[in-house]
Amino acid sequence: MTTAEPASPGPHWLGDALQVGLAVLLAFLLLPVGLTSVREGDTGSAWTVVLLAALCVLHALVAVAHRWPREAFAVGGLAMLALVAGPDLGGPTAVQAGGEYAPVLLPTCLVFFVLLYAVAAHAAQPWPTIALGVTLVGCLLTVVRLWDSEFVLPVSAMWVWRLFLTVSVLGGTAAAWALGRYRATRIAWIGALADRGAADERRRIAREMHDVVAHSLAVMVAQAEGGRMAVAASPERAPEILTSIATSGREALAEMRGLLGVLRDDSSPAPPQPTLADLPDLVEQVRAAGLRVDLATTGEPLRLPVLRELAAYRVVQEALTNVVKHAPRDSTATVALAWEPTGLGITISNDDDSPPAGDGQGRGLVGMRERIEAVGGSLVAGPVDGGWRVSARIPA
Repeated sequence: MTTAEPASPGPHWLGDALQVGLAVLLAFLLLPVGLTSVREGDTGSAWTVVLLAALCVLHALVAVAHRWPREAFAVGGLAMLALVAGPDLGGPTAVQAGGEYAPVLLPTCLVFFVLLYAVAAHAAQPWPTIALGVTLVGCLLTVVRLWDSEFVLPVSAMWVWRLFLTVSVLGGTAAAWALGRYRATRIAWIGALADRGAADERRRIAREMHDVVAHSLAVMVAQAEGGRMAVAASPERAPEILTSIATSGREALAEMRGLLGVLRDDSSPAPPQPTLADLPDLVEQVRAAGLRVDLATTGEPLRLPVLRELAAYRVVQEALTNVVKHAPRDSTATVALAWEPTGLGITISNDDDSPPAGDGQGRGLVGMRERIEAVGGSLVAGPVDGGWRVSARIPA
């Protein structure tokens, strides 16, 4: 299976411009020596044309290796093969070097490492691996071609030349390929981090939407059902009940607009997130839906970070919402906040065996646990003493 080509940061034109600049710089530094050596090398007109073309092609390929790494590497490999197979160069440069030498020793051949880096960095698998294998074969051909060269060192020191040759060829190949793979791996890792961050944000928004919508709709449904019976006995209460339902709907819409504004990257300020100070209002809202709720606080309250206060509020909200949805209307729910020097303990229980968190298979319990664990806390939910209890622990 192949993977997608790693995406490069920044606009394409910038990468192309930098690549062209690198090609021009390398050509300015390396190409004149190679052109002069080939023209004066006494290799015959045919080989002179082939070798000159190979040198120019290698430098030209640097300019396009960023955009077409596989094609550039393939053509560059053929150009290198011509330089490996070409006859030894003579002329003035050979005299200065101490003897005739193979064209593959011209400085331009270093450009091939740039092409190898490009295919390792920018091409999708399996092309980097194929390129490495092809380059190692080329290394073997180069070492064989230069094994008995004597233009620099005397025969008595030939082992030094052979060691230097082997280490240089293999070391350059390994360095270029490894740097390319490092770049590809780094970009893929950054992309994975971005994807994970986006997934975490989607889960966070999903939890917020679930908490807001589920709570508001549950309260509104409970108020509507209770109001239907209350209005039959006391018609004068209809405006009060309808006003309560409308208030719950407006609050839900305001919170949803804030969340959707975040999704749209809206510049308008989002509404403030609820905190533990808003719990009494939440309890009153649930009581208005017809559920008896007791709120008790023990210990000296601490000031928790914003995200931890939001997590505590949402846990209470979700648990009470599920009591409204699943427990009988004559049930009683208890919300107990136990402040300690090390954090806050939250217990939401009801006196019926219908679970505040639903059946434990939906998003309610999962969302509560994810929210609490995200701030370093823990959550336990289950039946106890003929009822159902949700217990959460949030560190200070």
